[in-house]
Amino acid sequence: MKFRILSISLCMLALLGCEKKQLTPVDNTQEQEQEQQQQEQQEQAELQKTYKYVNTFAYNMMNLYYLWKKEIASGLEKWKQTDEPVAKVLELRYKDAAGNDIDRWTTVIDDFESFYGSVTGESSGTYGFDLTLMYYDESHKQIVAVVTYTYADSPAREAGLKRGDVIMEVNGKTMTPSNYVDLVNKAIFDSKSLKLTLMDGKSVSMKAREMYEDPVLLSKVFDCGGGRKAGYLVYTSFTMESYKALTEACRAFRAEGISDLILDLRYNGGGFARAEQILASLIGPEDAVLAGSVLATEVFNEDLTEYYKSKEIDTKTYFATEYDFSVNDKNYKFSTKGANAKAGKLYVIISSGTASASEALVCDLSPYMDITLIGSQSHGKYCSGLPLEAEDFYEDYAEELGKTEAAAGKKYAENWGLYVMYSRFADKNGETLCMPDGLKPDVEADDK
Repeated sequence: MKFRILSISLCMLALLGCEKKQLTPVDNTQEQEQEQQQQEQQEQAELQKTYKYVNTFAYNMMNLYYLWKKEIASGLEKWKQTDEPVAKVLELRYKDAAGNDIDRWTTVIDDFESFYGSVTGESSGTYGFDLTLMYYDESHKQIVAVVTYTYADSPAREAGLKRGDVIMEVNGKTMTPSNYVDLVNKAIFDSKSLKLTLMDGKSVSMKAREMYEDPVLLSKVFDCGGGRKAGYLVYTSFTMESYKALTEACRAFRAEGISDLILDLRYNGGGFARAEQILASLIGPEDAVLAGSVLATEVFNEDLTEYYKSKEIDTKTYFATEYDFSVNDKNYKFSTKGANAKAGKLYVIISSGTASASEALVCDLSPYMDITLIGSQSHGKYCSGLPLEAEDFYEDYAEELGKTEAAAGKKYAENWGLYVMYSRFADKNGETLCMPDGLKPDVEADDK
């Protein structure tokens, strides 16, 4: 029976074929358009939920911590849940009368994990080098990247990349004013593999990997003659894990009997305030360190200032040799006693890349030490930033928000964050030397 039915079907197909009857296709254009429209509506609905929960988080944190909260109060009142959060915070940031950003740093982050990794020095995927960009010639049609340094045990160093190498092409593409941002951000800092073409024609290939980028790039002692020795320390980021290498370096300086210390902060854009306290205590006057003298003070918005006073919270920072604290659930307990470098004179090399904790270090030590600044004007980031993760907010305020809202917030604002300026740092006397435009060098010198 099955065979006969099949035969009839085949005969029918044969007849159709003989007649060459044209089939009319079903017009499903309208159906496809409806499906696409529904998909777009769903995506827009999901995006609006993300905006809602990111904005809720960012608004509350700005309203609590923002240094210039009073100055942007009217803008905070107009913040809507439907606003695009990144653009909204850029719009709200404190500005001068002409509309120029006074606060150039507060921002909403849509990839908090990567951002935080750059602060801590722990990256899930990196090549382990840094660079500076410049025009190739006066025509300004081509941009090249000059390698400023490479990290120890990094893919870059293993591939033979070194300071001073000039990168002409990235993955076979020449950098121009129109494409260099994309090439640098995606091809260099957010990729798994990379091929660079250098000025000498050499090709360098490497693969990104997870590693700790040790910011203590170099530590050595120079014999200056006449019984004088100078320690030289290159430090690129105030990471928490760097306390070990910093302690070892300063202990070695002490053992060598240095009289002067050269601290190279040209490429140090800041990091953890606690790490700044540790380094300051390792190179500051030992008598002040052992006495636990005031190292720094901070200025907060009016509400936070009043809160700290009401709770009798001491917001000053002190020199120290004993440490016992936690950062992001990681406990640190160590001593730097006997590791003070004991340098009488401090030389600090600075540039436009010297910012935040680097500038704070110079400000905080200025009342205590004879400091000479060499290089070019620093960045001028005179306030401390607080990196906050949306997921933490929805965990910490779950009771106030309700379990359902908190769970939704964790889902839709996952891996979002806020880097908010929450204080102005100052020395023990309340002075902020790098405000508003940065530290000016005593001796000007180009970065070569």
